[in-house]
Amino acid sequence: MADHAFSVACNAYGNTSLRHLHHYSVYGISKAGDRIVARATEVKRNVRTGFYRIDKCHEENLIATMEAVSYRKDHYFVERDEQK
Repeated sequence: MADHAFSVACNAYGNTSLRHLHHYSVYGISKAGDRIVARATEVKRNVRTGFYRIDKCHEENLIATMEAVSYRKDHYFVERDEQK
């Protein structure tokens, strides 16, 4: 779930991004039937790298955190509007 939220966040600009490294910390557990939400936050973005924090929560309780770094390639998977 955290991997998916990270993938959506780092690929949101239209160019192919790859996970360079990540660190995952678990703080609690969830039970079957719990509604878990993953929230990705872009901490910083440079020309080639992006730094992200993904929080997994059940209600207001933080269950796990993933910190990840992405590497952006020159390849765009969506058409860019060069006139902007």
